Amino acid sequence: MDRVVLWEKASELARLIADSEAAQGYREAKARLDESPEAQSLLRRFRELQEAVAEFQARRVPPMHYRHVIEEADRLLTEMRRLPEIAAFEQAERRLNELLDAVSSRLQRGLTSPPPR
Repeated sequence: MDRVVLWEKASELARLIADSEAAQGYREAKARLDESPEAQSLLRRFRELQEAVAEFQARRVPPMHYRHVIEEADRLLTEMRRLPEIAAFEQAERRLNELLDAVSSRLQRGLTSPPPR
């Protein structure tokens, strides 16, 4: 099989995945998440806390000096997961990742033990 045919088949597979229920559910959940001011505010604050922790770690600051930041991030994560928009998005993301993992596994199996012709 030449590369052109391979890329055509890959594009076809991408279209099939994009049209799947899992991908549609992901897009819908992402849109609801993006439209929620409360969710966006919590996500923004969580990212800020993650960046602060990363900065402390990059500077090799002992965790005891920024434990309050970690605790706030943990508290915020718990609060975020209680929001329906975030919970729905996480579930939709898991479903899509499961589909992508299954496709990837099938491709890998095809490489290690190609089907007989």
